Order: sequence, then structure tokens, then C-alpha cells
Amino acid sequence: MYVFPLLVVALALLLLLALVIYGRLVVRNQRRALVVLRQNSLAFLCRPTLGMQSLAGFILSVDQDAVSLWKVGLGQPVRKQTFPSPGARVAPTTVKINVARRSSGLSVISPAAERVDVVIYPDPTMSYSAPANGAFLDLVCEKIRENLARTPRASE
Repeated sequence: MYVFPLLVVALALLLLLALVIYGRLVVRNQRRALVVLRQNSLAFLCRPTLGMQSLAGFILSVDQDAVSLWKVGLGQPVRKQTFPSPGARVAPTTVKINVARRSSGLSVISPAAERVDVVIYPDPTMSYSAPANGAFLDLVCEKIRENLARTPRASE
């Protein structure tokens, strides 16, 4: 008589536990990827345009050779987009992060007009993180500009 409701509650709790474990594993992989990428470049947790349609996290890395957008889930990070960093520039923009929501972000544009628009987030945690805005977003923008200014120009 009470077996069916107990099974439904147990199944719901098992599903909740699976989601928490999945989230912890994804956050751990994001942290590991950030540590590895930060050894040789700037790296920031971000969401690209319409990036909320994926459960994976994204990382924007900027080094002397390339600007790359990485997708980080349970497995190895996968490079989704890359272009040469010499001559690239960064500018503030508004990014559509899902169908109904926009947020302040950055646009990194290559000399060949390739671009990656991203919303920057604080480092990954298991709690909700609001997108960076204001002074923190300005600081990230300035750090990327400084890094891009140090890269040798393509014509040199």
C-alpha cells in the first residue's frame, strides 16, 4: 500500500543525488582545466552566446599564440573555437546567454573578424554564481587587453 510512494520518493532522492554528484564532477574538472590553462595563459570561466543550452562549462583562454574557447564537461576539455591572438582586440558587449536573458560580457575579435562573445563568471563553485559585471568585468577586460598588447603583431 505504501510501497509505491516510497519507491517514488527513493527514486527522486536518487535522481537528486546523481545530479549533485554530476555537478561536483563537472566543477572539479572545470577547476582542473583552469589550473592547467592558467600555467601559460589567462583563463576565465565563461558562457558563450547561448551557452546556457549546455550543461558543460566553458573557459576562455588567452595566450601569446591564440585565443581559445574550451568546453569542459566530465571528460577532457574540448577546444570549440580558436583564432590567433596577435592583432586581436577585446571590447565590452552584451551577450545573449539564453533565449530570454542577456548579460554584460566581452567580445574578443581577431584581425580576421572572427569573434567570441562571452559572459565572464567567477571561478566554479557548487553554488549559484552571477555573471561578472562592473569593476570585475572591467578588470578582466583590462587583463586581456594587456595580454593581447604583449603578443607580437602578425606583421613583425
